[in-house]
Amino acid sequence: MHDNLATRNDRKPHPKSFAQWTPRVLLEGANLTEESKLFLTGEKQICLEGAFEFYIETRSLGYQPGTSRLDPALGESWRRNSAPNIESAKRAWVRTLGNPFFRDIAREDVIPSLEEIRKLPKGHGKRRNTGADDEGLVGEDQTSPDRIGVTTFLKIGRAARQVGDFLVKLGLAEENPFDVCSWSTVDEARLRQQERPVDHPRWLDAVESYLSSPIFHGDIGDAGDPLFWIPLLMRLAGLRLGEAVHLTTQNLQYHDGIPVLCIERDAKTTGARREIPVSRRLQDLGLVGLFKLRQDQKETMLFPHVSQERLGTGTTRFRRQFVRYCETHGIDASALHFEDFRKALQYELLEKGCPPDIVRMAMGHVSREAGIRFLDDILRRTVRDALSGAGTDMPDIVDPLR
Repeated sequence: MHDNLATRNDRKPHPKSFAQWTPRVLLEGANLTEESKLFLTGEKQICLEGAFEFYIETRSLGYQPGTSRLDPALGESWRRNSAPNIESAKRAWVRTLGNPFFRDIAREDVIPSLEEIRKLPKGHGKRRNTGADDEGLVGEDQTSPDRIGVTTFLKIGRAARQVGDFLVKLGLAEENPFDVCSWSTVDEARLRQQERPVDHPRWLDAVESYLSSPIFHGDIGDAGDPLFWIPLLMRLAGLRLGEAVHLTTQNLQYHDGIPVLCIERDAKTTGARREIPVSRRLQDLGLVGLFKLRQDQKETMLFPHVSQERLGTGTTRFRRQFVRYCETHGIDASALHFEDFRKALQYELLEKGCPPDIVRMAMGHVSREAGIRFLDDILRRTVRDALSGAGTDMPDIVDPLR
């Protein structure tokens, strides 16, 4: 049997092959299940369902593409927050493709399966206790409002592509048949437009169009690019433009182990203090890591390239960069206002049934004459819970610090 494993002593890698064998070396010493070890050595052929489970197992152990070591803490965070989505994607693909050997899957099989997945009913990935067979729902009318949303559809497709890329990286597959699960910004916007109800706010479409642009899909040069972070801080934390632009490394504090953005809008008025719990989505995207990076760089400002000590100049500089970016990527900047990002968060919280008074607190709409701290311990937890699910329906975003 051909031995797919190559140790450091068996074969000296050519520099070009380093990225290919490093993940294999990492996983050889990991605490894998017996089946995964057989997959890795090539003693057992990997099937579609097994490929997803192998990917989930390795990521849960702390494997991350492009890294040279396993990070158990990161793996545990990934298991809690991302593994359920991969499990759901696995069930969708097994439901439409069956469970063939991965090497036998052709691109010609993937494309019609994508069409079937687009028609899946909502809740397809949830296990049912009734034991009823719902396979007949796969052929449901494509125009049905009860089918999965565009965000779910894209996550299912991209999950399969990630799994396929992973197997190719390990040398367990010659090619990735799921590389067709790739959508341009224009394609994604078209899918979302088809899904919109008539009364969907147009400004919300503009916000989602910006958050689907290339900078949020890995096309970013600087991990701390304000064009990436500032709109997200407005969309997921409710910060005002000036508050986001002029954030300092001192604004991040911790309460009961929870990262909180503390902003003093007016030092003379205690009611003007804002305390915004950092949502799980922002934590997963690496916002806390960006604060640490700036501290390591001995920078005071979170966005030193646009912010200055003199208030107002930073927002003007950011506006110019924002407009240029929109023009470059075909986004109508005139139809998109910075307040729309905050409005999108407010709209989402209200749509999810969050009480209006809690929404006002999350948005910083508190009277300056209140004479109290913006959030006491109970209200801070309440606002944190409200923000915890913010952005779950947003397009997939690549962590720039990864």
